This record gives sequence, C-alpha cells and structure tokens, in this order.
Amino acid sequence: MHDCRHTGPGISRRALLLGGAVTATLALGVPAYASMKDASGRGSTSPDNYIEVQLLSITDLHGNLRTPTNDDGLLPDDDGNKTVRVGGAAYVAGHAARLRSGQKNSIFFSIGDNFCGSEPTDNKMLSDEGPAEVLNNLGLRFSTLGNHELDYGTDYFLSHMVQGKPAGTPGRDSSFTDSTGNPYGGLKVPYYSANMVRKDTGATILPPYNVEHVTGPDGTSYPIGFIHLTLQHTPTGSSSYNPDLVGLDVVETANKYAKTLKDQGVNALVLCIHDGAMQQNNATAPINSGTAVDGPALDLAKKADPDICAVITGHWHWWFNAMVPDPKGVPRPFVEAGHAGQIINEINLHIDPATGKVVRELTTSTNHAVTLDVTPDPAVQRIVDYWTEQGKKRYATVAGKVTGDFTRTPDAAGESTLGNLGADLMLWSANRHPGGAADFGLVTASPRTGSNAFDGTLRYAKGDNPADADGVLLYGEAYANLGYENPVLTVSLTGEQIRQALEQQWQDADGAMAPLSFSANVKAAFDVGKPVGRRVNPDAFLINGAPLDPAKTYRVAGLGYTLIGADGYPALAGFTNPFRNGRDHEEFIAYLRAMSPLSPSKLNRVTLVGGAAVCPAS
Repeated sequence: MHDCRHTGPGISRRALLLGGAVTATLALGVPAYASMKDASGRGSTSPDNYIEVQLLSITDLHGNLRTPTNDDGLLPDDDGNKTVRVGGAAYVAGHAARLRSGQKNSIFFSIGDNFCGSEPTDNKMLSDEGPAEVLNNLGLRFSTLGNHELDYGTDYFLSHMVQGKPAGTPGRDSSFTDSTGNPYGGLKVPYYSANMVRKDTGATILPPYNVEHVTGPDGTSYPIGFIHLTLQHTPTGSSSYNPDLVGLDVVETANKYAKTLKDQGVNALVLCIHDGAMQQNNATAPINSGTAVDGPALDLAKKADPDICAVITGHWHWWFNAMVPDPKGVPRPFVEAGHAGQIINEINLHIDPATGKVVRELTTSTNHAVTLDVTPDPAVQRIVDYWTEQGKKRYATVAGKVTGDFTRTPDAAGESTLGNLGADLMLWSANRHPGGAADFGLVTASPRTGSNAFDGTLRYAKGDNPADADGVLLYGEAYANLGYENPVLTVSLTGEQIRQALEQQWQDADGAMAPLSFSANVKAAFDVGKPVGRRVNPDAFLINGAPLDPAKTYRVAGLGYTLIGADGYPALAGFTNPFRNGRDHEEFIAYLRAMSPLSPSKLNRVTLVGGAAVCPAS
C-alpha cells in the first residue's frame, strides 16, 4: 500500500484557528519551524547524534473489534468522498506492526475510551472483557483514561476492569472465559490520569504520568514523560457520572506535572488528553488536514507548558493534524486520530542527547488510515473471532420472561407500559443499593431533547433468533430495547423542584406533552385546562398516598441523563447529594432475574383533567 509518511522538508501552511483567533502554522506531517537553540542559548548537538523516536497512538476504539459496517468504517478520500473502508482491531495491529518495522524507539499507546460508549452490543453483554483481552494483545504500552472507561463506575473500573476481580457472579455477570480458556484476569495495559481525583481525599485515582525510556546510538537511556488528562467534566457527565470524583483544571494540571517531570530531569514531554477538537467540514476533510481547528483542547494546546513537544487528543471522534504555537510561539503537533480504529497517528521526534529535549523543528506528524489492504494480525483476529462468537451465544441466552408487550405507545396522558417499567426499574434499582434508597422513580420514554433509553419494544411473541420463544426475553433483546449505558442515580430534590420539572412536561410551542413516567407508588393528576406553568397542583401528585410537599426534600431515582437536565426538564438538574447505583442495562438484567415474569402495568398512574391532551406518537 502507499505509505504517506513524510520524512523530509515540506511546505508549511498558515491558517486561522477559530477557537482563539490565533494564526497557527499548520503542517501535513512536515517539519514546523522552531529555534535551533536550547534553553541556555548554546547550539545543539550534531544532528547525526539525535535520538529518533516514533510515537504511535489511537483513540476512542470504543470496543469496535471488527471493521465497522456503518459510517464509522469509512474515511474520506482526497476528494472528500467517504469511500475508504477502515477499522478493525486486527487491522490496527497489522498497521502498527508495519509502521514500527525498523524503528528502534517506538512507543504505541491510546488516548482512552478503549471500551464502552458507542461499542457493539455483544461487548456490553459480556462486561467489556472482550475488548480488554484485545487491548492486552494489541501491543499498547499504556493508555490515557477516557471518560467512558468510568461508565461502570470508578470502583468497578479499578477493581474489575484493571485488577480482574469478579463483579457479581463469576461466569454469569463477569469473569467470563477468555480466548485462552482462562477467566478474565484484568487489564495488562496501564492507565493514567492526572486530573481525576477522589472528592473526599483529593488523591488521583490513577498515576498522573509515566516515563518511558528510549535508547541512543551508544546505548544510553533517555526519558520521555507522558502527562495524561481526562475530560474534565467526566464526574458530572451522563454515562460516566461519578459523584465520588472531581475533575481538575486541565491547564493547571498539565503545567503542574510538566514542572514535576522537569524537576526530575525529564526534558522531553508529551501531553495526552482525552478531550479534543474538530476542523471545519471535518466529515469530508482529509485526515491529514488541520485547517480552522476549534474545540476545548485547542485552548490547552495554546497554554500548556512550552516544553511539552506534542499535544495528542481524543474524545471528539474526529481527525486533524495541525501544528499549533505553544506559549512561546513555537509550533508543536496538535492531533486527533478519529475513533473506532479508523486512524493511527504517528509523531516522529528527535531528542538532543546533550539536553534530553526534543528538537522541535524536526518533528513530523502523520495520520495513517487503518485500511484493509494489509494482513490483519492473526493473533488479534483469533481473539476478535472468539469474542464475536461468545457475543452471539450471550445474545441468545434467556434473560427473563414477559406476559405481554411493553411499548412506548402512550395513552392520552402520555403514559406507556415501557415508561412505567422503566420508572419501576429506577426505584427497584435504587432501593437495592445501600445508600441509594429513593422515594420514587421517574423516566421519560418520549424526551423533549437528546437520546432515549426506552426507544424499543419488549415483545411477547418470539423473534427470529432460534433460541427465542413466546414470552421469553433474550439478553440481546433486553439490551437492545431498554437502556443505553446510563447510570441510575438517586438524588435529592425539593418538592418545589419536582413541581417545576412536572410543569416542564409542557414547553413546546404546539402544546405537545413530553411526558414523564413514574413508579407504581405515584398517582398524579395534571390540569391541562390551565395555562402552561400552572398545570401541576402538588396536592394532586401523590407519593405513597401523600401529596407532594414543596418544602420537603425527596430522594428521586432516575437515569443520569435525565437528571442532569439533558432530556428537557432543566429543573431536575438542581439536585444535590447524588448517589450512583448500577447502570441501566445491568440493573434491568438483575430486575428480570428477580421479578420475572414481567407483566405490563395498567395505565392508571397519570390522569389529565380540564381538557384534551396533546401527546407524542410512540
């Protein structure tokens, strides 16, 4: 295949970076201008003695072990047409081996979100142990912590994913047999994050940086420090909501650890951040362009310690390859390598042995498409094939039973059997976790904005899978139709905040209702004959038979996405004292085990009075 690496001089371009109105030198894998002097002003060592180092990185694999068949598996060609088929873990390994061939000092790593998030369902049903085994065999040296690695919760990630300790019943909930015939043993790829700290102690949950050593021509070892940052608002995000954590400021944290490393004599520094940016028309832009880049990581790239020689980003699932001036005006690579195994970024450094610093004007950066015209790594492909087959078996495993259909089809009050099931699940989940007990649960099967965790149908009739039968709910059916990897939270809300959220069911200009669903211990009546904003009488919203008290504080269970206000009920976002229970998918499987067979509820929890309602279609 054509190798698009540029190793010689090239022509730099100038472009306006929109995020900070800063003119930056952009390069397509070619050297950017920098001073030939070291910090003391003395001339550098002869270029013949420079230590060459290759950095290879991927980001946001999200458990895409196979070549994606959707748009994630296509990159634009030079004309902007999405025709280049890419991706697949075995092809990532194959391309990495090709790029590393002949390189004495090569370091391969990830910028995070290696699993969870937008991954295929079979990984989710098997506790993401398949992607973990692939990571252990991909040749990665280390990884930055992404936000989605914390989707299961902080302690789950550290205990089960990293250390391999069983979570739940081994062989049923976790610790499945891997491709070697052994139970899951944990991640062998070390993770790092400098800005995710415990709220109670301020201690980082992972080491903040790592130091790798490269070898010069005479056998002398030289250190390179890698500082790692995670998306700052990870602790208050949706799927990775972790109230036990705090995200520290990324610029302050990067500069703090740059100083720490330099104080230790580490003068070659790389910044890895799981947050990113994008360029204009990114969907059709060539993968090695870097024009008009904008996003939160750009601000970091402009402010981070000038001795950092490269800023490698992720999270945004886009691609760009730019040179952005540091605080002293010296360009350095600012790059992102797509997602789902689409791209490997390569940065080539030259270290001056006299100073241990990177000779910045010789730095090059290239994004390489993970095309399918190389031989896929056979060992990785074998692991992928094994977990693909295990996923099929897991899909066909019986999760529980139902006596009728659960659908989003609303009645005149916006109530649906699937919505009621979801609300009952929230309350049940909260009350089974110590510290999570709630007064009632709520969800929305017809949100005003954002994603929908209840966008499916649980059918009584058998489906197409040979393992299915009438009344049987398979794992695959359960995962596909209820939940989207969101945590069940228990939060404190005042009665007045709850009343305001209830009023926010009617906010659309056409008068349509975006109904909330409530657990079975709630009975509500709303007067739609009154103006919007005055339809909720607290005396007509009963929790365990008692009217809603505006002055009282209640513990309410719901999905993180709903409670942070992303579904269109902003009053809910004023909660306090959040407690994280389990995730929606795993909690639903546990609910099925405990409560099967499930029967659709009567639609009698909500009544509309005073006029006709306008409710959304299912």
